[in-house]
Amino acid sequence: MKLGWHTLGKSFDCECGIRHELPIEACHVGTDAAEELARFAHGRCGERCLVVSDENTRAAAGEKPLSLLGMAHKKIEEHIFRADACDATIETADAVAEAGRDCDFYVAVGSGTVSDLAKAAGSKQEKPVLLYPTAASMNGYSSAIVALKVRGLKATLPCRTATGIFADPEIAAAAPPRMTAAGVADFLSKCSSAADWRVGHVLRGGYYCSRPREFNEGIQARIFERAPAIGRGEPEAVQLVLEALMLSGFGMVIAGSSAPASGGEHLISHYLDMKHALRGTPVDLHGAQVGVATVYTLGLWEKVLSVDTRALDIEALAAVQPSQEEVRAWVIEDWGEQVGEEVWAQWSQKALSPGGLREELRTFGDKLPELRAALSEELEPAGVVARCIEEAGGPSRPEAMTASTEEYYNALRRARFIRNRLTVLDLAAELGLA
Repeated sequence: MKLGWHTLGKSFDCECGIRHELPIEACHVGTDAAEELARFAHGRCGERCLVVSDENTRAAAGEKPLSLLGMAHKKIEEHIFRADACDATIETADAVAEAGRDCDFYVAVGSGTVSDLAKAAGSKQEKPVLLYPTAASMNGYSSAIVALKVRGLKATLPCRTATGIFADPEIAAAAPPRMTAAGVADFLSKCSSAADWRVGHVLRGGYYCSRPREFNEGIQARIFERAPAIGRGEPEAVQLVLEALMLSGFGMVIAGSSAPASGGEHLISHYLDMKHALRGTPVDLHGAQVGVATVYTLGLWEKVLSVDTRALDIEALAAVQPSQEEVRAWVIEDWGEQVGEEVWAQWSQKALSPGGLREELRTFGDKLPELRAALSEELEPAGVVARCIEEAGGPSRPEAMTASTEEYYNALRRARFIRNRLTVLDLAAELGLA
């Protein structure tokens, strides 16, 4: 069975030994999204709903989705955040969960932060969550994770999937163009992150399954082709972006983690977000940061796969790796004692002993021909991805972001320490390429 939209609500046994499940019951992208939302809620959900939004997303959606929910005999309560006060923290998610304690289901009207808060709240209260995206800005709508700050550390946490997702491309096309470009970049991050996932399997025996790739077959080429139309905000092209983002999220659900679509490029973005939360440094949209970082990590992959293993001096490379004492000093310098302890716990799970590092480098040398062949299925040239992001209206260079350029360059060296996941950032550092 080839995976696609028809996989919704189904489960199946896989060659990887896992029984995969995609529990989302409905995912609809079309100009009748509000009608489909109300129709689904009428037949599937209870009477009382909490509609979560912020001032901007509430205005973008207009009255139509709430009016139709009312006509479907739903009693509506609203939780509207100020536009400048909607922050993706575990505390805010808990507050949304409490606000919906007496409701039967949640409806999120918004983009990334609003959707993540509602999904986290629904998971805590074990209640259905329906999403009404107002921007094609990120691939998390259809995933089984949320990105929240926990004690200052940006973390991806497991959650129940949304029960239904209903997206109107005309509303998404009316969002700021940079948000749609951010969605394109977030989708294209898989060109690097999927390679990270596979190399973690080859070098460290981590779980890997090839099936999530099937969701993206064909649509990536269409994104490359339609990038100029996406940049012009044509609704039909924005609909393509929404569909690509939903399919990317399906892949994460099947994988049981964010690994197919979140690797070293996302760590760089998370680093910037964490510095913003801690120090108030400027940031950009999640997807904009991810896009710039994806161009960088794809360049790293080109270097890594071009290594001449005959000239690989394992002892010399091992000798110049930073000690654990040095890494801990950098972590405390970046994050302070409290957040630093959270970061250090993540790094400690991933860090290798000197002997382990030597063994990993030897394995890399032995497996490089296999990796070159396998990763050719995942990787795209950095220049091709950069051009697509630019044509869609987003930045591909750090200087074009609103985020701190200084912190971006810090992230290239230190973002690998913030999470327990092997990525090209680690591999390039071990090989002396970064």
